[in-house]
Amino acid sequence: MKRLIAPLCLLVAGASIGLLSAQYMMENASVSTPVANSQWSEIRIGSESLESSYQSGHFLRNGEVPLLRGSRFFVRSKDDDGNSLRGDCLVTLAGRLPAARWWFVSAKSKDGRTALDAAQAIRESSGEFAISVSTTPVAGNWLVPPNSNSYELQLVLLGVDDAAPVTLPNVKRLWC
Repeated sequence: MKRLIAPLCLLVAGASIGLLSAQYMMENASVSTPVANSQWSEIRIGSESLESSYQSGHFLRNGEVPLLRGSRFFVRSKDDDGNSLRGDCLVTLAGRLPAARWWFVSAKSKDGRTALDAAQAIRESSGEFAISVSTTPVAGNWLVPPNSNSYELQLVLLGVDDAAPVTLPNVKRLWC
């Protein structure tokens, strides 16, 4: 019986350490790099290494579909002046997006996520756009944050050149 307990304990300890390390790697697999002259950070996804498995696990654990290779994923939780993004404020996301096959803008909090994509957005003839993020109705492109607490803006670009520098939209708080 003693011969069976020691290997069983080692097996359980090894499985536990493996599970904990996998959970840690899924939480920390995506490393964000700041985008120059903005509050945006880019999260690189879809490398050909083992890391991509952990990145996919990170999205799946949060109930999200992992992004495709060739996608660029940007996040921010502050406006251009450094104020936290809050649902009880009117915030505008304005500018021009890089040439992409498709794009999504979403507001995500612990309570959920709301999104607006290229098919729903109204663009100017110049290619510029403005999206209002607010809990109260706003004319034009309107994105409702999940609640009145703080949230994170996410921008996903599909089908863009991975090496090309991108110009990202500005985020301004108009009022609270």
